Amino acid sequence: MNKQTLYPFTEHALVFLLGAGVFLSKPLIYVSTGLLTLYFLTRLATDTQYRQEAFANKLIIVALAIYIFGIVAGLIMQISTDDLALIARKSLYLVIFAPLLLAFRCATSRGFALAGALGGFWIAALLTLISIPNADSTRIAGATWLVDVWGVLCGFLVVFLTPFIFDQRWSKQWRLFFAVTALLAFVLLILSGARGPWLGAAAALFVYLLLFQWKTLGLLTLVAALAYFPAKHLFPTQINHITDRAMSVTQTQAVGSNWIRLTLWQLSIEHTKEKAREAPGVLLLGSGSDAHFPDFSEFTERTSMISNEDKERLASYGYPSNDIHNMYLDSIAKHGLIWTLANILFFISVAFVAWRYRTPPNQTPLAAPAVILYFLITGITYTLLPHFATTFMVFFALLACTSNKPTRKNHA
Repeated sequence: MNKQTLYPFTEHALVFLLGAGVFLSKPLIYVSTGLLTLYFLTRLATDTQYRQEAFANKLIIVALAIYIFGIVAGLIMQISTDDLALIARKSLYLVIFAPLLLAFRCATSRGFALAGALGGFWIAALLTLISIPNADSTRIAGATWLVDVWGVLCGFLVVFLTPFIFDQRWSKQWRLFFAVTALLAFVLLILSGARGPWLGAAAALFVYLLLFQWKTLGLLTLVAALAYFPAKHLFPTQINHITDRAMSVTQTQAVGSNWIRLTLWQLSIEHTKEKAREAPGVLLLGSGSDAHFPDFSEFTERTSMISNEDKERLASYGYPSNDIHNMYLDSIAKHGLIWTLANILFFISVAFVAWRYRTPPNQTPLAAPAVILYFLITGITYTLLPHFATTFMVFFALLACTSNKPTRKNHA
């Protein structure tokens, strides 16, 4: 098999593997991202035209620079070997950004990636639906992921597929399939009870529909209003549970998970302010995950910003832990302000590039800013950076972002 055949075959196989792994398997994600990294490095070393194409792209340069900076910052701050390995592994989305962006300029590669993702979702969804009768919880986890990650994933798919439904370039049959898939993902998202993804998906979809499909937004609002009372009459227990779960977001004191999050955020903000005064280097470059937990626990013990009663209540829930339940505060604490801001600005830049690709009949590129907005809002209550969710976001955003690019031949 020569290079002209090997490179396209490898790209198609790896993007399909990653797409399927997103919904089916954590080890499959590790394997596919590792192989994509190896493929990218090999292609850089052996293919002049590919190398020129990669380094001519500013987003690729920025992504690789952020990745290298994260490693260098860890070395400067002398974080533990385990922490260094964690940031190198969990931020691989910055490395595979390059081979995915270049691969998705080829329509065939996009097709393989989409087939892998949709096929993986339907397998995971059917396994989940089969397991529901035996579920012993009001929150339904995915058959392949724990409940919160499953909720995040379903939210990603709903937001990602919505612009596809309105893209006139797809046939009616495909648009119907996208709509059915998005509806199933929406149902599974609701059943997961994951309130952060509920909020993120609702906000991202509202912005997209308001800006580009406002008539559909009005129709959906009317249908939801008309369907609420019949649904509540037919399924009172389920509807009441969903309603109570949604309304619990506003109950900051009575609901323990809400109170925990708000308290942890307050503590983290004060801890960050203290670092700004006493250890600006740690604030800028991060302390690493292993060093952060004992430092944050010690700060919680000695601070007077919360009462002893609140400290005891926090301890009764098993907190503080090594998770602040906020992507921004958690990432700043562990990986530094510079790395965190660089990532966020990079994601926004990708959304802006995709926004420029949109045309009236071509709605698909709008899925990229939509999933990025979803990610940024969900990150207010979930720790997603660095995390598998960031890999999910990069995969979906690039798959949408490059859908309006001219087809690229796979050069040998």
